[in-house]
Amino acid sequence: MRAFNYTADQSFSGKKASSLLTHIGCSREIIKMLKTEGLFINGSPAFTVQILKENDVVKIVLPDEQCSAVPREIPHVETVYSDDDIAVINKPPFLPTHQSIGHYEDTLANYFAGVFPKCAFRAVTRLDKNTSGLCVIALNKLSAAIMCRNRPQKLYYAVCDGLTEARGTVDAPIARESDSVIKRVVRGDGQSAVTEYKALSRWDGKTFLEISLKTGRTHQIRVHMAYIGHPLLGDEMYGGDCSKINRQALHCGYIKLIHPIIKTEMEFKAPLPKDMAFLLPDHSAL
Repeated sequence: MRAFNYTADQSFSGKKASSLLTHIGCSREIIKMLKTEGLFINGSPAFTVQILKENDVVKIVLPDEQCSAVPREIPHVETVYSDDDIAVINKPPFLPTHQSIGHYEDTLANYFAGVFPKCAFRAVTRLDKNTSGLCVIALNKLSAAIMCRNRPQKLYYAVCDGLTEARGTVDAPIARESDSVIKRVVRGDGQSAVTEYKALSRWDGKTFLEISLKTGRTHQIRVHMAYIGHPLLGDEMYGGDCSKINRQALHCGYIKLIHPIIKTEMEFKAPLPKDMAFLLPDHSAL
């Protein structure tokens, strides 16, 4: 079980307990669950409609959950950080984040089930199968609800064809390709998408980029870089050169977040994997 304690200040005096629950970030699902169990005020079981007084201690108890994925040992996966509320995991390339048809026991969720057997798998951030790097996982319903409203900031690193400008912004809507369930394309009727990039180094018709997203569309970086004539190396779907790497050269190497419970700012880094580091002229990593 995971328990949380909050003290009602004067602003909540005379208000229902549900108002405090909403204020701290509880979702409707959590509040509905707490209507029947898991809510205590000053040590006694309580209902969400109970009226609070100043300095009342409100306790929330969330039950243990079980990951639906089959636990499996997955090589080359690293848990960078974990506590009672979040985990940050460095995902290698070629590993799907979630289970899907054909991938029931070889995903990040399967690794997670083995390491965190009493937690449901709630990926706050996710990566494409062939993209490597940091993923943030919420370890309980409250952490997930709070982080969905205050999402982590991410920096991606990529190697693309051609010499880009020193800095640039791609603001172009993205839609699903009409004859594909996977491929995306820039199209006027698509969803708004904004990508910012900065060239870290340029050599021999290639550019090493740092990229940040202002929106989170499927394949956004890959689609936008191809759209401006600089597809990622290894990205066969969007026209990238696959002669030196057999997956898109894209890595989530930095995450900054506000911890959902203790509210501390936290930063995490993951170095470039070898297949991307070897693309750079000095074979360096971040």
